[in-house]
Amino acid sequence: MHRRLGLRRIWAGTITAKSVFQAFVLAVGIVLAATGAWPQETFKAVTDNVSYNVGSEVRLKVILPVSQQSLSAPIDISANIRYAGEERFLEEKNVEIASHVSPGGKETATDYRLLWKIPEDARTGRYEVVVTLTDSQSHSNLLVGQRVPLPSFVVYRKLVKIERIQLDRTFYTPGDAVACQVDLKNLSGHAISDLRAEFSDRYWPWTAQTSERAGVDVVTIGGGISLAAGGEQHLQSAKAAVAKQVLPPSDAKAATANQVQKPSVQQYAVVVWDHARQNIYDIAFSSEVFIRPAGVSEPKPYPLQYVYPNLDAVNVTSYRRFYPPGQDSAAIQIDREHTMFPLGGEATVRFSVRNPTDQPWRGVSIRARLLDPKGKELASKLVAEGVNLDPGSSALSEETRFALPASQSGIFRAQVEVNDTSRETLATGVLELAANPLPHSILIFCAHPDDEGAHSGAIRAAVENHIPIHLVYFTSGDAGSCDRYYEHSCAPDEAMNFGVLRMEEARRSVGHLGVPGENIYFLGLPDGGSGQIWYDHVEASNPYVSVVLASEHAPYEGIAQPNLPYARRTVVEAAKRFIRELHPEVIYTGHPDERHVDHRTNNWFVVKALQELLREGAVRPDLTLLTDQVYGPGPQAHAPYHYQKHVLSVSGDAMTLAQEAGWYYQSQSGNRALGRLQPFDKLRREEVHWQILDWKDHEGWNEKH
Repeated sequence: MHRRLGLRRIWAGTITAKSVFQAFVLAVGIVLAATGAWPQETFKAVTDNVSYNVGSEVRLKVILPVSQQSLSAPIDISANIRYAGEERFLEEKNVEIASHVSPGGKETATDYRLLWKIPEDARTGRYEVVVTLTDSQSHSNLLVGQRVPLPSFVVYRKLVKIERIQLDRTFYTPGDAVACQVDLKNLSGHAISDLRAEFSDRYWPWTAQTSERAGVDVVTIGGGISLAAGGEQHLQSAKAAVAKQVLPPSDAKAATANQVQKPSVQQYAVVVWDHARQNIYDIAFSSEVFIRPAGVSEPKPYPLQYVYPNLDAVNVTSYRRFYPPGQDSAAIQIDREHTMFPLGGEATVRFSVRNPTDQPWRGVSIRARLLDPKGKELASKLVAEGVNLDPGSSALSEETRFALPASQSGIFRAQVEVNDTSRETLATGVLELAANPLPHSILIFCAHPDDEGAHSGAIRAAVENHIPIHLVYFTSGDAGSCDRYYEHSCAPDEAMNFGVLRMEEARRSVGHLGVPGENIYFLGLPDGGSGQIWYDHVEASNPYVSVVLASEHAPYEGIAQPNLPYARRTVVEAAKRFIRELHPEVIYTGHPDERHVDHRTNNWFVVKALQELLREGAVRPDLTLLTDQVYGPGPQAHAPYHYQKHVLSVSGDAMTLAQEAGWYYQSQSGNRALGRLQPFDKLRREEVHWQILDWKDHEGWNEKH
């Protein structure tokens, strides 16, 4: 339906976004072309795991589904390893997997054979396995000239693991002491000392608390902790927290007035830091517990994986009729695919008319009107007259065009009416038409999958008007709700798999808005790590180690740059390449004052990239940079920029698609979003952004703590 927008390759080695979801497929099928030496069959090469901690052993199995008659001699199988994105192998000599194998029957499989003992100091990230098949007699390579995908695996470095968090109870009354027991384990081959373990309400350290709450709920349950190589430590506290109500935002105002007493669900976090509280070794979460005010048992709350927060919220009425009376009709069906337009654009309104009654309509007329945002009629067109429509007859298809004003933004309405010979209205249908100034090209940088929701209207406007639009996600959202997805705290391989899931959700969600998958890119930064990347890990020679991925390089398959080092310089260079290649007229980013560090550094990476490109003459100084709104300003120093408010009018049908797009983020409580359906007339009709007027100024203000 929509023209697919082409995109040149950003840089060598880029893999299409469609292949990202294959990151955790264990059996990699390698299809070989038919040549004289090798039949057109398939073989599989698989490692015994998808990711490994340093110090572990990688084992490989090769499966040859080739008949005995296909070969004149047995074959030898060997393999070697290289770091993804590089051509050089780790070892000069291939590792022998099997020798003198004679494939026979339906399938011949080697056992898992040792491929690599990973050194403690190995680089983290993704590795590729190059398998070689050699004729045992002629010693010729049977894969010469073949183009084969490569099996791959990930190496991470996890030093300390929170093995267990055990609370003393499942039910608490507000004010009760929450006791806990925590077990830590050193996964490395060397001693680690001077650790600090903190207990708090569930939170991510990179999402700053408000100034009023900062540090209030954090309790140290262990300090100066030392762990021998492979050693364990048991911690316990009789009062690690005080149980309190956790209420939804809608109840917050009433709660301050002590008018709300409802049972709620709570979860707690344990974070292991170094002594200086600069670096996080691990973070894990408790099971969910229930907080019940004394004497209050209703409504019973549901955890986040359920559709509704409680049974009182079950929606059985508001969404039953999506369009309000007067905006749609059984007699008039309007095509709602194109409702976002540029100023002065021509709106084509397509619709069909049928007679849904049991009486014939004779000599009816069909008229279309264009109404401005205040309801004033701007144009009226007689589409058809003298029309006869019998009950149950085929629908009559019509269309008309309206020229929208060149100087007025807002929500216009195309109103289609069916009138009888006495001019009495038999049926009415209404289509909203949003008109805005629109750019020639758009590039959106998002901190996480789902952050594009702040720009849904702009995305839909671009898609409907064939404006080139591309999205770049800095992180893969691998922390997010990973523990809730697995129902336990995430190990590095689980976090990476969760990141793959969230990237796929993003492609499906943005695809619902009409953006093709090849226009969506991921850099694979660690969820929550952008702040330390920005401040403390500037150069690629000193990359940041992700807390949840336990990697210093982006380990994902199919991202924009394999094994991207977690360093400020490499991230800025990646942003520069996207801007240089795509030539956007407008760029969207997060707000520089957001409480979540990934959101504000999203902006910082882009602004620094623009400032450097401006010095290089690669961008214009008047390039438009828009940010979303500040959804939660934190206690950090605020940006020194000057802003101008931009309001985008968004049609109800575009916002309908945006609401539905959010449901694809099931890992982020998307099911709960389904329990908060908004009918058509309750959806917002504006999208607010802020233009940074002086992005080229104030360099360096945020390059220090």
